[in-house]
Amino acid sequence: MNRKINFLVLVTVMVAFFSSCSNNDVYDPTKAADSKKAQYEAAFIKKYGAISPDQDWGFGENPTTRVANPNSNQWKDFTEVPKDITAAEKEKVTEWFKTHKNPTSIAINWSDFFVQHVSSSHANMDYLVAVLPNGDNDHINNFNSSNGVIMLIQKSGTSKFGYNNTLDGKIHYNYTIQYIDGAYYVGFDFEATGQNPNQQEAADSYYSDWIVKITPAKYTNARRIMAEDLGEVGDFDFNDVVFDAAIVEGGDAVITLLAAGGTLPLYIGGESAENEVHNRLGVSTGTMVNTAVGKHQNIPPVMFRLTGYANKTIIDIPITVNGITLKAETGKAPGKLSVPTTVEWANETQAIDNRYPQFKDYVNNPEIDWWEE
Repeated sequence: MNRKINFLVLVTVMVAFFSSCSNNDVYDPTKAADSKKAQYEAAFIKKYGAISPDQDWGFGENPTTRVANPNSNQWKDFTEVPKDITAAEKEKVTEWFKTHKNPTSIAINWSDFFVQHVSSSHANMDYLVAVLPNGDNDHINNFNSSNGVIMLIQKSGTSKFGYNNTLDGKIHYNYTIQYIDGAYYVGFDFEATGQNPNQQEAADSYYSDWIVKITPAKYTNARRIMAEDLGEVGDFDFNDVVFDAAIVEGGDAVITLLAAGGTLPLYIGGESAENEVHNRLGVSTGTMVNTAVGKHQNIPPVMFRLTGYANKTIIDIPITVNGITLKAETGKAPGKLSVPTTVEWANETQAIDNRYPQFKDYVNNPEIDWWEE
């Protein structure tokens, strides 16, 4: 009798165990992801109504760019070339650097950018270098201290700048980056440290000896991507990550990271630590960037390149969070939207239809430019 009872107990336990394993989606990441997506889809349709079967969320527009051996005659064909430095801008910026001693520099991280000459007051500052991520000096060719000089720099870096000094034959890294009236400027402080007395001049901590303007490159084929991280289903602010993306000659995707309104680890281009957007922006995961409210910081955009997109379009750039890839499947609730780079993103806690009332109509009518007010 005891053996029969023990056998029945064992069978009951085994049935319960295998039943729980086969029905409990918590232990199946794929099914858990599907469940999350289903919740998201249902909440989106409940809020905005039926989705047009032709709705591609802006990813049907995939212009291409060819950037080969660029020169000043070609820049306008694939970038938004910055305007010339005006006399008023030159005067104001130069005066700022002359009157601010040893200012704290701003950290900038761009792979592609324009450099424009603003002003200079020292003949021995020969040429500029931008330091690459690997530490090498990238000589900015064909750029000098003459009015109107401008140069497009690609696959480079803005983490550190220097100038060549013809007086002592050395490269010096006495620079500061400042944000003045909506633009970024690099100022250099001259010094010479040669062996002979006539090759020596101390820096004075005023960075007005050579001033240049730097502007992140904006490719004309770029689109702005706004994404939802699925963390809080139902808010639909589409600002959990915002970035501009362009695929250029050579197969690189140029990413300009603009905002991070989410507080979950989120990756662009693959789930490695360097691709996590908060890491890219230099903040903790719980910090929101450029979304105006909450635990929020104002931070300059970050630009970087991803390789391997020669035969792809911007919809193929993966955005992942918690193992889920945010998609924009035609006729289904979107995890991401594609819009022109002029479209502003919503603030945190502001649903996208509160910022842009036409978005609700756009869900069922792809022809509506919902961002136009």
